Amino acid sequence: MAGELSIISRSFYSCMDAVSIARELLGTILYTEINPGEITTGRIVETEAYMAPEDLACHARGNKRTSRTETMFARPGTAYVYKCYGIHDLFNLVTAPENVAHAILIRAIEPLKGIDLMATRRKMDRKKVELVNGPGKLTKALGISTLHDGIDLASEFSPIQILKSEKAPNFKIIAGPRVGMSHHTKHCGHYPWRFRISGNRYTSLPKEVRYEW
Repeated sequence: MAGELSIISRSFYSCMDAVSIARELLGTILYTEINPGEITTGRIVETEAYMAPEDLACHARGNKRTSRTETMFARPGTAYVYKCYGIHDLFNLVTAPENVAHAILIRAIEPLKGIDLMATRRKMDRKKVELVNGPGKLTKALGISTLHDGIDLASEFSPIQILKSEKAPNFKIIAGPRVGMSHHTKHCGHYPWRFRISGNRYTSLPKEVRYEW
């Protein structure tokens, strides 16, 4: 990428725990070029961290290895893309050393470049905040699907990359419980592992999450 943006190296994805990395990813740029010349970018404004084996909300809880979760055990900087409810493709970044199943869900972005293409893919008005303010919305807008599960995000040849700026971002971070936890997650549902840029209109709903169990 030209200018002051550079691709995030593989070492970044294993230099800290997933919770810390989820915070550090806020303000970075999610870049896609799924087809030649079709470039879309967005600023990451919301993330969620998941860390097996103890995290009961994680797909790989108890270090469970299945055809779906196997990607979570890959080397850091790998894309983990799975189908949610058989409808939405959700984009995650694998962190931690290989064979340690930690990942970060990208929940929302602020659209920057290729907004008309995003709107075409989403079949909606480019000015609507709903264009990319959710994990299933942003993947469709950026052309990300389960076909990209397992790709190397740290490669300069990857159709999906995470880029950082030389300028340090300046914003406040809001932390709170993750979205959509069931009672089966028990105490893990209360972990404040959802991170958002305060005041950004593109963060997803609900704005506040509370569990009573």
